[in-house]
Amino acid sequence: MTAAAAPHKLKREMSGFGGLVITLSGLSPSIGVYLAGSDIIHGAGSWVIGACCLAVALGMLVSGVYAELGSAFPHAGGDYTLIGKTLGPTMAIATLVGSLTGLPIALALSGLGVAEYLRVVWPGLEALPVALMCVAAVTVLAALSIRMNAWVTGLFLVIEVLSLAVTAWLGLAHPHRDLLAATFHPMMSDAHGALVSVPLVMMGVAGAGAVYAFNGYGSAVSFGEEVVGARHKMAWMIFGALGLAALTILPPLAGVIVGARDLAAVSAAPAPVSAFIREAASPGVAAAVSLGVAIAIFNAMIATALIGGRTLYACSRDQLWHPAANRAFASVHPGFGSPWVATLVLGAGGLALCTVPLATLIMINGNGAAINYALLALGVILGRRSGATRETRSRMPWHPVGPIVVFLAVLAIVVAELYDTGSGRTGLLVTALFLAAGALYYNLVAKRRGVWAHVDPDEEA
Repeated sequence: MTAAAAPHKLKREMSGFGGLVITLSGLSPSIGVYLAGSDIIHGAGSWVIGACCLAVALGMLVSGVYAELGSAFPHAGGDYTLIGKTLGPTMAIATLVGSLTGLPIALALSGLGVAEYLRVVWPGLEALPVALMCVAAVTVLAALSIRMNAWVTGLFLVIEVLSLAVTAWLGLAHPHRDLLAATFHPMMSDAHGALVSVPLVMMGVAGAGAVYAFNGYGSAVSFGEEVVGARHKMAWMIFGALGLAALTILPPLAGVIVGARDLAAVSAAPAPVSAFIREAASPGVAAAVSLGVAIAIFNAMIATALIGGRTLYACSRDQLWHPAANRAFASVHPGFGSPWVATLVLGAGGLALCTVPLATLIMINGNGAAINYALLALGVILGRRSGATRETRSRMPWHPVGPIVVFLAVLAIVVAELYDTGSGRTGLLVTALFLAAGALYYNLVAKRRGVWAHVDPDEEA
């Protein structure tokens, strides 16, 4: 297939380590602990450890899926490209709509989250101005060179890991219960503030939350055109991000569970991890940890803007939109080698969404990560059969058992979320609407114009 090429190409100048740093920053262990992990503790108590361990086990299989496909197609575009190359354009553009909507929403949500944690240090801080400044700053940074962004995110990542280490030490150094007992006999707070066993349904819902806590290791594939030796390095970038996420997320959560004096009170709190820190640390340490969390969220915003810009760049290079929009979004800065227009557009969307009520943003941002996992697993199976993935340097082991297990695990998560009449069911509905909108756009608009075609970048020498 042929299509009009962009006048400039993305610069292949980043090391595999740089790609790993940006990927881990986008995954954001702090978000996994202080936001997602805290929500799991609130809903399922000490089962947070079991849920996260199962999420890591599933992540090992999903990483194998991403590694095989990312090595076979080291292109910009992330899931959109991998699904398109194996399952075809309808499914690719169906998932793309959710990504292009969710990424600016994630920027707005994260900007507001930075403000919330900064309020611990500076009470009375207005959320909207802080969120706007954060989104504007990360958008400008993401429009610069990828190597500079790797250095910036790496510096912030060191601060993030230090705050996580402090949280882990607060609990593990002063235990009040046995970790194994709390994991294999999980307890949570009931409506009356007493410890009770975690119901099976809540364990399933917690599993979905744990998948979200670790989601992001696969975003390494978004930088396939900018990492030197990407076809060979993609596997260890993805597996490395997942492994480092496990090493930085599990110890702080274990510290909260074993170190909480009153587990029922902590799990009943709206933000259990923050409640534990206030209980276990001095006001100065609690403020320092909150500042570290704010920096971590800002760091994740940089990675989100980088991924979003490259996703919009890739589909515009494929001639998916109006010709004028395609030319603009597929342009690459001649000096920075970045998709600067696409990045600025995604950032502008994030700025506009900062003014939307927080509850509305959360409702709209249905998490489609698990659905993408299932589609990618199917893509590995079909890609092997069609020969589309023959150029990969990272064959997934246990094929096709591994992809089938991923598919069945996603099915179990979907069933669990259907039982959750709150955010779980709403998130699935929003994800389904995005998938339908993307599929309709391709079949009713792009396909009829007959100009969409995936552009394969030049093969690395």
